Amino acid sequence: MLSKIKSVFRILMTSEDNNDNLVTLINRLIHNIGLSSYVTTHQVHWAANVSTFCFLITGFFQIIAISTVKDDPERLFECFSVLAFCGMGVFKLHSLRRYHQSWRKLLNQISLLENTQLSKDPISSAEYESDNEECDHFSESINVYTNKFRNTAAILTRVYSFTAIIFMVSPFVEHYLCKIRGMDCLGYPHILPVWALLDDLSIYGYIATVVGEFISAVYCVCVHVAFDMTAIGIMIFVCGQFSMLRDYSSRIGGKGKRCNISKRRDNRAHFRIVRCQQTNILLINSITELDKLLSNIIGVYYLLATLTLCSVAVRLQGGHLSKMQLVMLIQYMCGTLTQLFLFCRYGDAVLHESSMGMGEGPFAAAYWCLSSRIRRELILLSAGMINPRHLHAGPFNFLDLPSFIQVVQAAYSYYAVLAKTE
Repeated sequence: MLSKIKSVFRILMTSEDNNDNLVTLINRLIHNIGLSSYVTTHQVHWAANVSTFCFLITGFFQIIAISTVKDDPERLFECFSVLAFCGMGVFKLHSLRRYHQSWRKLLNQISLLENTQLSKDPISSAEYESDNEECDHFSESINVYTNKFRNTAAILTRVYSFTAIIFMVSPFVEHYLCKIRGMDCLGYPHILPVWALLDDLSIYGYIATVVGEFISAVYCVCVHVAFDMTAIGIMIFVCGQFSMLRDYSSRIGGKGKRCNISKRRDNRAHFRIVRCQQTNILLINSITELDKLLSNIIGVYYLLATLTLCSVAVRLQGGHLSKMQLVMLIQYMCGTLTQLFLFCRYGDAVLHESSMGMGEGPFAAAYWCLSSRIRRELILLSAGMINPRHLHAGPFNFLDLPSFIQVVQAAYSYYAVLAKTE
């Protein structure tokens, strides 16, 4: 178990091989939480089962702790904010384990499309170069969005890791400073605000509780990183592919320097239209499948993020916080905002990249050098690529930047009401 935890931290804090593709990077993150069903057969590592057990037990103890501190608002807000983060980890872990076939299907589609685009074999005899066109190997564009994913994953894992380290260390540092100053300390320090049932039995009971809390906290962070970067990675892939599709479909008729009708050019245009249609359908299906997997989870997260930000603001406004508590609250709030912003940022990018406006994509193709039959095919392709694709957050909200602003505004509104009530 300890070796598994060490390997997880080592992978989180180091960079990946620059030659790895997007699916390999995502599979590595999922493998870190003990799931290998995304690579071969459905298998769960024993360490993942142990960590999940500790995760669920500490979550249950956190629920009991909330029910015992109803008369202490500060303690209640602290327990709720941590339970919200751990609860979202449970939802994400449930999604990755129960719907592993849907996630694997998405990753297989990504891998299949990228391998086809990166293949050096001739795609079709109808494809040829004209008007000084460049070859379409797509490798540069794929490297661009893969590097974007790599950089985003590095930022998010470091934010999560730093947040987790500060959160786990701060109770013990605060307890130590309290001892040095000669102040009375209430009980033993704990990583998570749980119902400390075993503390009164013996020191070994306390140690067992803290070990379980440590495993739960580390595994919770790993689950968040794996799920978030899997979802964000698929969104980055979709945005990058739509950008490539926009450029490729604009060259269906070539550069249009020659206006004479050519059967060879028509054959090439027909092949490109078919290829664009196949890619567009695959991307639309990917967005639809991802929306089914994310909609309920992000909808719940919107609500919990609103209440979490509100509770953090109430605790900051209430005062009587030590320096370690202040640092922990600020970085916890920043971590929540970062996580929420990344989802909304890339959900908004999917919305805008998935729609082809006038003068873009097939609307910018050189139709004047194509026959009437190919023009009709081009019109049908354009009609299928004009509609934007939304990712939902529950039944009423969308995953976009305006929704991010609404969540922050709602959190401030709740905070203002609670402040006036007090």
